[in-house]
Amino acid sequence: MAARSFVIQLQPGVGQAILPDHRKMVPGLQYVVDAETFSKISLGARQNVIKVVNVNLDDTGTGSVATASGTFVPAQVSSGLNVQAVGSGVTWLNLLNTVSPNLSTFSIAGFAAQGYDPAGTSGSNTGISLPQAALSGSASNQTITGPDGARYTLVYNGTASTISGGWVTVWADENNRYISTASGVNYTVKTDGLGTAYVISANTTLSGVNGAVTTVGTKTGAFAGIALVNIPTGNFGWVQFDGTCPNVVVPSGTAAGSTVAVDMNSNAGAAKTVSPTATVTTSGVVTGSALANNVFGTALNTAVSGTGTGQYFSSVEIRSRRVKKPYVRVLNKN
Repeated sequence: MAARSFVIQLQPGVGQAILPDHRKMVPGLQYVVDAETFSKISLGARQNVIKVVNVNLDDTGTGSVATASGTFVPAQVSSGLNVQAVGSGVTWLNLLNTVSPNLSTFSIAGFAAQGYDPAGTSGSNTGISLPQAALSGSASNQTITGPDGARYTLVYNGTASTISGGWVTVWADENNRYISTASGVNYTVKTDGLGTAYVISANTTLSGVNGAVTTVGTKTGAFAGIALVNIPTGNFGWVQFDGTCPNVVVPSGTAAGSTVAVDMNSNAGAAKTVSPTATVTTSGVVTGSALANNVFGTALNTAVSGTGTGQYFSSVEIRSRRVKKPYVRVLNKN
């Protein structure tokens, strides 16, 4: 991970909290937590319970913090087995930078194959394989895990414009992996009869490689991931939805430790910072919660200006909502 540890404390007005490593937090004290423990702290707690005082980074290289150019360079890809390809000669990093309107078959194994369906959707080769046939717009749920535990998913840009590298994307059609920038996409959180919050579904008709794609009951507007490189309209590409992303567009002045969320009014795919907010439910619609605010992570460094981009970038620790990070509870019987 890019961060070794975090120094945190309780937000003003919070009486106590329990960390994932079972330590009790009380007001007025600061606590040092390792990066793995911090990654298990929920988005809701990051927004309203704790405050990040400081972030201790691994180093100052491109694997840890945003670069002046705004280029995607993840950790642990520069040397050793992680750059070696199996069969096709395509490295893991080259795969993540691949953008194409028609996907060609290639395979890699090792770290990148973690969390992926063996043999891919085409049913051939070993490890990761992408389908040769032009898809109807669906990116077929393809996900991979990087050597540092970060996770990525294949998506399709069915919008009328390019989605730039480092931009925050949302689901225009989660079932078929269509992404969009947030502005203009409907995103609403409601509660059911038991008080459980959920993102409402929508029916969509979007353009695809082989014509229009109609989906009944898909999620729209929720955080999808950070675009790794520019994804032109009508192209497939990769977004990161979990782990440390070194290249996220954020507002100028974003400080290390800031809670970041999707800006539903941004045409330029920039994240926004979120302060503690109260959760309010009015006529079944939820506002103010981490889910309703579309919170997705924590900035690891102060924003830096991207060379020639006119935008600012920060490294962000993304906490996925999809799969709860497991941990083993150990009982002290002494």
